[in-house]
Amino acid sequence: MAATMVEKTDLGQEQIEVARNSASSQTSNANAEKGVIEKGNIPNEARDEDVVTLKTWMVIIILSASYGLSFWVVTTLGAIQTQVATQLGNPRGASWWTTVYTMCTAISFMIFGGNSDLFGRRWFVISGNIFVAAGYIAIGAAKNTNTIIGGNTAIGIGAGLCQLSAFGIPELLPNRLRHIGVLIADASTWIAVLFGPIVARYAILHGESWRWLFYAAAIATAVVFALLIWLYKPPKHPRGIPWDQALRELDYLGALLFIAGATCIFAGVTYTNVVSSSDVKVMALLVVGFVIIAIFACWERYGNLKQPMCPPEIFAKDKGREFTFAFIAGCIVNMFFYSVNIVYPTMINVLWTNATTPLSTQLKYTLPQNLGLIFGSMLLWFFGIKIGHWKWQFIIVFALMTLFGSLLALATPGNMPMIMVFCFIVQGAYGWAQTLSITFIQMGVPQTQLGISGALAGVARWTGGALASSIYLAILSNVQSEQAIKLVGNAVSAAGGSEPTAMALLAALPLGADAISKVSGITEAMIAAAGSAYVQSYVVGLRTVCLTSIAFGVIGTICCCLSNDIGPKMNDKIEVFLENDVQAEKNRFH
Repeated sequence: MAATMVEKTDLGQEQIEVARNSASSQTSNANAEKGVIEKGNIPNEARDEDVVTLKTWMVIIILSASYGLSFWVVTTLGAIQTQVATQLGNPRGASWWTTVYTMCTAISFMIFGGNSDLFGRRWFVISGNIFVAAGYIAIGAAKNTNTIIGGNTAIGIGAGLCQLSAFGIPELLPNRLRHIGVLIADASTWIAVLFGPIVARYAILHGESWRWLFYAAAIATAVVFALLIWLYKPPKHPRGIPWDQALRELDYLGALLFIAGATCIFAGVTYTNVVSSSDVKVMALLVVGFVIIAIFACWERYGNLKQPMCPPEIFAKDKGREFTFAFIAGCIVNMFFYSVNIVYPTMINVLWTNATTPLSTQLKYTLPQNLGLIFGSMLLWFFGIKIGHWKWQFIIVFALMTLFGSLLALATPGNMPMIMVFCFIVQGAYGWAQTLSITFIQMGVPQTQLGISGALAGVARWTGGALASSIYLAILSNVQSEQAIKLVGNAVSAAGGSEPTAMALLAALPLGADAISKVSGITEAMIAAAGSAYVQSYVVGLRTVCLTSIAFGVIGTICCCLSNDIGPKMNDKIEVFLENDVQAEKNRFH
């Protein structure tokens, strides 16, 4: 009856199809509740023959590749950005590259993530690959640093779209394999994390060969784009709402408010790495940004929206235990990635290597950080289901990450092996914890709001990471600078030098042997004493950063304890099927 009425209203073929699906779904639910067992009317919840087909596995692998390629620029360009900027004639021009990527990714993920629940994931992910390929071509052909900023902007927008794979993949798998879906989505980023910095550091040694890091990525992205066009056809209407109706009901004002607020906040956070955190420019950007975000929150709460970007009810469900606490934990877990990503490379550069250390040796020292992350993720892959007790897993690995992250504070020039072990463990715990955090967040909302939860989780991760990076870098810079003045001054004075000599030597130490040799009145004893004191200033700065991370870790662990267990939801139900596959008729909406 419902389908016939829709036909008479002449809404168009696409709306008729959606209405039929909705009516059929309601009939199926009603029949199931009454005990009517007719094969054609059994809702998806009651089916036990759902399988992941070969075509679905192919699509999952392609989606993962799309995700990883959008992340390639972070690990490759980040490893050689100073050298690239110097080649392009502006050594200071690299300061905005990573930030622009992060900002655009977070905004893109938030704006398009929730809307993919209305319009389907297909064209969002496909269009993301267009942006990513264009960005890589721009970076590869760049003649100045501003072009690379533009390239990172395009890749950041595309990455936010491509990273919809983070919930496009899990929804194609049984619920009990949701964490595996998250791991598969991340698997291609492991390649970027493990090999990106290595190939980048070797490429920069050969003139402009670094450009092919990005031309090759553009070619690979084009291949993925073609495969997605061919194979990836999820439902067009995940919520069963016609596209013209969805367009009318979109939260346009909310999107504008979020873009404006997030841009101001990210810009303000970035400026803390360039000027003092008390600078008027920083304070103005942050204050304006947070005020706009507050207005955005009020609009979402009181705007009586039909399709809000940030529905307040998902935060309030079960007093926050269903979604909110997992959401906070997901934000904090990424802060640990950034803390280790700051302190451990600094330890390698300052405590354990110098200008004469071979590149191959420096790269070997980075392996505990990268391999630890992959090892922890693989442990979850192989043993997560066997262990079960998902909430306890979440609590324990979060606590381990906090413990061993704080133990990195013990680093000195003489205990490298022990710190490498601690780094491996904290990264392993991070790999486990961050995957579970995403799984908890995804399972905390209905399937029809998966895009919204994923968007919020993505913004939390990227924003938390950016804030953490700025906080940790500010702490490291301030503490190290303060300690360097004190320790180097005392060391030079003890070796017979004056205060002006100590200050001149302190300014020359970061610049290398040539600059040091030009300082007048110095002796070998002064240089040795100042060098040791300078290293010790980093020991104190790094220790402070690691100890600061404990506060975040404790809050995150408490949030894990307060989150609901996802165990009862880890069943064999598959939420979504490809429309070009044999199980397409099982979709609730098409």
